[in-house]
Amino acid sequence: MTYDTYRGWVALLAIFSIASCATIDEPEQTGFLSDYSKLERTDDGQWRYASGKVGNYSKFYIEPITDLMSPANREVFSEEDVVELKEHFVTKLTKALTDDDAYEIASAPGPGVANFRLAITEIDASIAALNVTIYTKVTGAGLGGIAAEGEVVDSLTGEQLAAAVRWGSGSRVLRAGLSKLGDAKLVIDRWAEQLRERLDQARAEASR
Repeated sequence: MTYDTYRGWVALLAIFSIASCATIDEPEQTGFLSDYSKLERTDDGQWRYASGKVGNYSKFYIEPITDLMSPANREVFSEEDVVELKEHFVTKLTKALTDDDAYEIASAPGPGVANFRLAITEIDASIAALNVTIYTKVTGAGLGGIAAEGEVVDSLTGEQLAAAVRWGSGSRVLRAGLSKLGDAKLVIDRWAEQLRERLDQARAEASR
């Protein structure tokens, strides 16, 4: 084995070693949700609950997103970082809901309106230097991510219609760019799309 080959194998092992740490672990419950008792663990990185009633709503009010990050987590991210991620969350959720004029974003709670309550509980920074080449990207090295809790409640009665505790890392295929928030944003994008799909399914079932 030549020295260059040996050095290449050492580098590759180092990459895999880093990759093993580049994931968001299942978070502990924070007490943010009004009810955790109905949540069921799924196989895609979440605990989830949805009642049949959520399909009866077409108007949603998005409450200001809560920051429940630990003090150690806040040392890595500035207030501007957190605000940026909250704004991205609201933007992507709003777009997912309003595409094709399927759902309406209400300006305030009211009759027939369901509230989205969301909390960011952890952010894992993307490592930009390991996130720009396909060789490191496919191993998971440098991947960041996010953990969050959320629920949908009737805006007047407070009845919980759906809830989830979710966590996930960014994509091994899509580029997160040089921002340390890049992978967390990719996770949010994925969650917003999945949420729209589940709401559509719930609406279809409610109309039968």
